[in-house]
Amino acid sequence: MSEALLTATHKGAEKGVRRATNLRVRDFAVLISCFAAVLVLLLVTGSIGFIEAAAALIAAGAVAWAYYVGSATVLPASAVTDGAPDSIVPGPSTASIPLKALPLPAFEIDFDERIVAFNAEAEDILRLDNRVRPRASTVIRSPALLSAIDKAIHTKVDAPLAVDVDAGPNETWRAHVSRPLDAGRVLIVLEDLTPLRRAARARSDFIANASHELRTPLTALSGFIETMRGPAKDDPESWGRFLDIMAVESERMSRLISDLLSLSRIESSEQVAPRDQVDMQDVMASGAAALEGLADERGVELDVSGIDTPLPVIGNRDELIQVVENLISNAIKYCRKDGTVRVTYGFAADTVDARARAGQAWDDSERMTLLQSVNRPGPGEPAIWVRVEDEGPGIERQHLPRLGERFYRTDQSRGGKITGTGLGLAIVKHIMAHHRGGMAVETVMEKGSAFGVWLPAMRRKPDAA
Repeated sequence: MSEALLTATHKGAEKGVRRATNLRVRDFAVLISCFAAVLVLLLVTGSIGFIEAAAALIAAGAVAWAYYVGSATVLPASAVTDGAPDSIVPGPSTASIPLKALPLPAFEIDFDERIVAFNAEAEDILRLDNRVRPRASTVIRSPALLSAIDKAIHTKVDAPLAVDVDAGPNETWRAHVSRPLDAGRVLIVLEDLTPLRRAARARSDFIANASHELRTPLTALSGFIETMRGPAKDDPESWGRFLDIMAVESERMSRLISDLLSLSRIESSEQVAPRDQVDMQDVMASGAAALEGLADERGVELDVSGIDTPLPVIGNRDELIQVVENLISNAIKYCRKDGTVRVTYGFAADTVDARARAGQAWDDSERMTLLQSVNRPGPGEPAIWVRVEDEGPGIERQHLPRLGERFYRTDQSRGGKITGTGLGLAIVKHIMAHHRGGMAVETVMEKGSAFGVWLPAMRRKPDAA
């Protein structure tokens, strides 16, 4: 029964292709006839000479014939049988591969180097049309991939050929080319390597930056140790100054290692949503209280205000406190002396309102969203927002997109030498991503900057009847 059905399918497909070919022959004949009639009319009226008319007719015929031979053959609906996958065009000699079952973009090429079947993923990437069978060379621009396809067509390859294709400056694909079971077609499966390459570059940059940041305090420590052992060996009076500098550098290295470990821990658990119930009002109180001493030391007033009702969220208390402490400590460092750091927080009807309250409070500011909310709740879903303002020099517009990058030192754009590891905002960004929240910044030169974060509030249970 299956063989008879396959035979009938092949006959129907051949009949449909022959009918489509006859229709195309008729269309091209009509096209040439119309063009010839126009030339004859121009010849009779004397607009052109006989030689010009003959040359134009020959050129038009050659162009039409070349287009007819090289263009794709239109496949009628009868060429696809009922019960077969939509993306598969049956061939007369071999059984088709169920491309729809493949999760990756895949397509088939026959021995005439035409793309005869493809799934939806390949259709989107290659911009194919299920009504035509284009040549591979008109769709694929990679010489290496075309060479691998030609090799698979003309030679038997035991193992699939893997070819890396650069689709853009930051996009890389790997094409797996094979002829399964001596089939009459070549199967090409595309694998997106872009995320892997991007992760490898990020890992390489992270190691390079971490090594550089650790090398600076280590160089200072080893230099002063060598000095105390050598030229300053008999000068104990200078040892106190050297030891103070060494203590500062060792403390800096300790903070850097602590931040690196914290960032690594957050990244490793970022895909797992937190499950604990936390009161953001308590988090804000704890985080602000821990930095009152730093504010007094810097001569900065710390003003914290918010609503008095509980603000329950699903989150990790230690991570949320770290967010508050990092934002407030940054604001204190960059705030002018005798200035004020204002911390406000509250409840919003939805994430749109929370984003506006956290990062869109100044009319004349430069703004940028550093982190979009993940799995954004729908309208009416409540959210909690936090905003931290300083009275510092502000941030130039061109530096805003880089805020939140690892080891990016904000003092490069805000003036002055500020001690830090350059990981504070990166940690905040990853923690907010872990909590399915968002992060934004706005700034006004010579007035100050403000960082805002927001996250979904815990859904309140309806009152029992």
